[in-house]
Amino acid sequence: MNVSIVTALYRQTNFRRLAAALGLLLAAGPTASFAQTASAAPNGFPAELDAYIAKAVKDWEVPGLSIAIVRNDSVIVVKGYGVREMGKPGKVDQNTVFDAASLTKSFTATATAMLVDEGKMRWDDPVKRHLPQVRFMDSYLTENLTIRDLLAHRSGLEPANFSWRFTGIDRAELIRRTPFLKVAAPFRTQMIYSNVGYTLAGEAAASAAGTTWEALVRDRIVKPLGMNSAVVSYAAVERMPNVASPHAVIDAVQRPIRREGIGRQANAPAGAVQATAEDLSRWLRFHLGDGTWEGRRLVSEAAMQEMHSPQIIIPTTPAFRTARLVNFFAAYGFGFQVMDYRGRAMLWHSGGGDGQLAYMALLPNEKIGVAVLVNSWIAPVIHGMLAGRVLDTYLGITPPSDGSATGLEGRAAQQQRTRDARKAVRDGLVPGSAPARSLSAYAGVYADSLYGELTVRVERGSLVLRMGREAADLAHRSADTFLVRWRDPVFDELYTNNGTFAEGAGGVVDAFTMRLNRDTVSVRRVAGR
Repeated sequence: MNVSIVTALYRQTNFRRLAAALGLLLAAGPTASFAQTASAAPNGFPAELDAYIAKAVKDWEVPGLSIAIVRNDSVIVVKGYGVREMGKPGKVDQNTVFDAASLTKSFTATATAMLVDEGKMRWDDPVKRHLPQVRFMDSYLTENLTIRDLLAHRSGLEPANFSWRFTGIDRAELIRRTPFLKVAAPFRTQMIYSNVGYTLAGEAAASAAGTTWEALVRDRIVKPLGMNSAVVSYAAVERMPNVASPHAVIDAVQRPIRREGIGRQANAPAGAVQATAEDLSRWLRFHLGDGTWEGRRLVSEAAMQEMHSPQIIIPTTPAFRTARLVNFFAAYGFGFQVMDYRGRAMLWHSGGGDGQLAYMALLPNEKIGVAVLVNSWIAPVIHGMLAGRVLDTYLGITPPSDGSATGLEGRAAQQQRTRDARKAVRDGLVPGSAPARSLSAYAGVYADSLYGELTVRVERGSLVLRMGREAADLAHRSADTFLVRWRDPVFDELYTNNGTFAEGAGGVVDAFTMRLNRDTVSVRRVAGR
């Protein structure tokens, strides 16, 4: 589908006209939502909505949650529910700092828009203009990949998140490793969500501005908007008193987990913003506006439109559209998902930090915005469900969606599927099983240009793998395959999987491969080590 056509149509307010214009290309007729009745939307914060949110927090066993709702450049409510940490009395309020995670991408895109307005960058600048040191495996990408491509996730490069997770590398080293990113899809043909791509975009913007990404976002966005509690580094949060603790379900029990344990500052332009619901109420108001703030223009209307316009289409299915109440199409802009909600233009993004969730949604034509911040992974879709309830309430949809009740109906089955999947990975170990070769035959240093070094050592009669700052115990499964059990309980819950050694010439073990989430990590033995 031609993105420029969709962009032009998206900017029009009549989505029925959009449906007619796109016709069979979208292969989806309007859902039943047009038949729903709408009444006058409330101007205040209805007691029934307040009670609904509070009940959802309790029903889903969420320790704490904070929400911001804005309308017509006014803040309807900014409020906290629950506690900052399980077992402790500190309450969540409007000034509790949460991990905004990938909502950061909209900050990086906005900072770039400011530089475009000033003539220091162009959306279609080749990345090499601002980061001449960057090279890619495909020389065509080196010459032609643009800032627009990075901001729209359409480079075609693999995500490779574990090139920086676990390893503790800094941003300069992350950028140095970009030539080793593999091409996963043809250039500009599909969206492949890329934190590394946003890191490159953020560093390009910083270079154009002659500063760091952190200083650029702090001085050009956070301070002018009066986001007084927002910070752009994880270290800064450690010194703040009113901070939400992250939580996760480990071995079927929810508990607090460590905050920021995976070196995420390396890709800060993709996910480092930490903020309160009060801060995000200002962010929502700004992006519902025309680029001005308190009489001062920060971003041109043209640049605001460019950020909020479709840049690459995301294929959908009827089930996807029904579940999301999407009547027409899905796309990605710059730092925002660009879709519709019940036939109304919607901009949104979600974020997943360490044991925390974030979500924001904007209806630009109706001037409604909502942000939801959650301090646990126990309810992985509660932020979007509550946002939908809020939007329905202020749109006057009768009856409003009840995603919480629907989700709770299937929750037990989903939790059982999760337990079964976890058990399946860990089952099958035979007590006393031993590999055909000695443990010392596997020991050594293994390396890959993208993922760095892994070491395997024999410690107390067992194999131990170390990757960056993280360690895993290797339990023999069969032949040269081992179960990789990460010692960090969160990583064990999420990433424990099988790893296999392979032999080369002369029967010597010289390679190791394992799966980490969506990344396949393949390393070769370093000679003499």
